[in-house]
Amino acid sequence: MQIVKLHATTSTNDELRARFRESDTQHLTALYSLSQSQGRGNRGTQWQSDDGKNLTFSVLIKDGLFEMTPFELNQIVSVAMVEWLQTDLSIQAKIKWPNDILSVQKKLAGILIENTFSNGKWTHSIVGIGLNVNQEVFQDLPQAISLKNLTGKTFLLEQLLLQFLTHLDHALKNRAVAVSKYLSHLFRYKQQTRFEINHQIVDATVSGITQNGELLLEKEGQLTAYDLKQVRWIY
Repeated sequence: MQIVKLHATTSTNDELRARFRESDTQHLTALYSLSQSQGRGNRGTQWQSDDGKNLTFSVLIKDGLFEMTPFELNQIVSVAMVEWLQTDLSIQAKIKWPNDILSVQKKLAGILIENTFSNGKWTHSIVGIGLNVNQEVFQDLPQAISLKNLTGKTFLLEQLLLQFLTHLDHALKNRAVAVSKYLSHLFRYKQQTRFEINHQIVDATVSGITQNGELLLEKEGQLTAYDLKQVRWIY
């Protein structure tokens, strides 16, 4: 486990990937930056963060990948994040499928995992995470919230990162247990929720996840699987 600190970069995922290509970077190397100009989120969005106030970092995963699937890695990272927030910081959190982390129904963190394959073999993954920490105002982002908003406290970024990495390491070493906990932490699990599907607003019950990571929704007695591009939460 190693932590690399940068004052500024375009993207921690890109920076860590470049370092991995150029040198023998160890498993669970984490790179974080106080300023990130081109941080990415899911659906091609950009992660917005005030410089020096939040934790924007990437972690290299390269051990044990042959024993899991890409979605299982997503589950492990998401569960590690939620359980770290709950146990170490007493923050109640949920996983909004597939990997947004919510607290009081607002977005506290986002996860973007980029997997690399060579000759059909999964060689490594870069796990990019943005966690809102000490920022108090989110311009034009009414659904965002930070640890400081929730607790009134100011946090040390590197201390938080080290705590999370310890939980992630534990979850990776106990991956079957972590995967089994994903549904228990899933936002609105077994509850009826409103979604936009095929440009229509529908009410459906969150029923689970497929092995490939699709969201299972039940509406009018019928169970249907959706991928990320097909469905949008409305809550």
